[in-house]
Amino acid sequence: MTLAHTPAGAASAAPAPARVALARTWMLRSPLAGGLDTAADVLVLDLEDGLPAGRKAEGRDRVRRAAAESPVWLRISAAGTRDGEDDLALGRELDDRLAGVVLAMCAGPDDVAHVAGSLPEGVPVVAMIESAAALLRAPAIAAHPATRRLAFGTGDFRRDTGMGADRLALSWPRAQLVVASAAAGIAGPIDGPCGPADQARDAAVHAVAMGFTGTLALHDAAVAGAHAGFTPAPDEVERARALLGETPDGPVDGSYAPTLARARALVERAEALAAL
Repeated sequence: MTLAHTPAGAASAAPAPARVALARTWMLRSPLAGGLDTAADVLVLDLEDGLPAGRKAEGRDRVRRAAAESPVWLRISAAGTRDGEDDLALGRELDDRLAGVVLAMCAGPDDVAHVAGSLPEGVPVVAMIESAAALLRAPAIAAHPATRRLAFGTGDFRRDTGMGADRLALSWPRAQLVVASAAAGIAGPIDGPCGPADQARDAAVHAVAMGFTGTLALHDAAVAGAHAGFTPAPDEVERARALLGETPDGPVDGSYAPTLARARALVERAEALAAL
């Protein structure tokens, strides 16, 4: 399921908004790297960190050529910066060949409003939370109508806050993004890059436990492990179906309804992913 690059003749059963909400892996790739093939759910051509300052124009030309083949997702530079405005101009030029944008260094809901107002109507925005100030504004960012997902820019967030990479250290900011997303009624957030192939599944399992439903990725070799971690396992689905099919033969306690709700959500997610 590569949202912007569906193979010729293939079709998805889910409408585009549902696919954005369900996407597990978001591959960040420099336009200079060449090649649009990936096993990731979404390929994002990275105009921010994926391009050296002296090669921005060249990278945008590569994007134009890629968009001629299929609509593209772009990671764009921070709103209000010179590079960000140039990226938005490219997005307007692409028009219906622009599938969506990942907004780097989103500082607040005004940034989302500026980006959404500068692009063709309805272009989905994934807002990257990469600083302490942005984290505190995450509920308002998530609540903006153009925001479809939040993404955690772990590298820049750690640089801004001085936090280490330890999971315990990052558990509080991760939880804040999950809560903000849930309160806004949007899909669970996208975690920072899942790391190399041998760490991807473990990272995804941890992210799922935190409430995340996707991850950024930098290497195609990591995609299979990430997908395995973010996709409900067959035995989990079987147990959930069995629970939903049972009729209690005695009294139940206050945990019963929440347990059923979690089982139903797991089955629905598994079925939705299988239909993509």
